[in-house]
Amino acid sequence: MSHRDAEELAAEIAWMQDDPSWRPKKDPLNEKRGPNDLEKRIERLEFRNEKLHKHNEKLTEENRKLRKQLETVVDEYRNSGEL
Repeated sequence: MSHRDAEELAAEIAWMQDDPSWRPKKDPLNEKRGPNDLEKRIERLEFRNEKLHKHNEKLTEENRKLRKQLETVVDEYRNSGEL
């Protein structure tokens, strides 16, 4: 592509951007911003929040069990007199 071809292409693109008939039309189906869309989003966020809380509780409980196990191992090690 020569420099002249590139300039012609750039000029044509600029002309198309200024011409409203060449602009892509917005799809009203993809731009639903109403109360129904917000309700669905709220439901989705509440669901995610619930799942994250359950996962957090599970991890917290697992952490407590592991700490308890570590504590017993450290106590056994201390009681064995090797420290």
